[in-house]
Amino acid sequence: MGIKVVDIVVVLVNLVYCVYSEHILPCNVSALYPCQGQNQVCNQLTRQCVCKSGFTFVNDSCEIPSEDSRHTVTGIVVSVFTIALIACGIILVFRKYDLANYIRQKISMRRNNTAAYEDVMIGHDDPPLNP
Repeated sequence: MGIKVVDIVVVLVNLVYCVYSEHILPCNVSALYPCQGQNQVCNQLTRQCVCKSGFTFVNDSCEIPSEDSRHTVTGIVVSVFTIALIACGIILVFRKYDLANYIRQKISMRRNNTAAYEDVMIGHDDPPLNP
């Protein structure tokens, strides 16, 4: 029951994870500077450093959110609502004019190779009448 290679790898991975994840280390509430980064405060309940209100966690530091993220969210919301409106419009048109049944009939006629009355031309193969 000796140490296996897997155990050593797991310990090394955990060690590397802890070294590069400074923001999850516990903070001391009573210290003068409990957190290493700027715009961070120590949460008394979880004893972890969190960003102050109005800041977001970006690349191991708390920064003011950029305007680009707001525009991206607005673009996504507008796109989703536009697609939803178009889909609702298509559904309403299909229901009002019963287009699903019409398309189903046309497909059925094509499969059966039957010509509909409106597709048959009557009287155009006769020679014109001369008085």
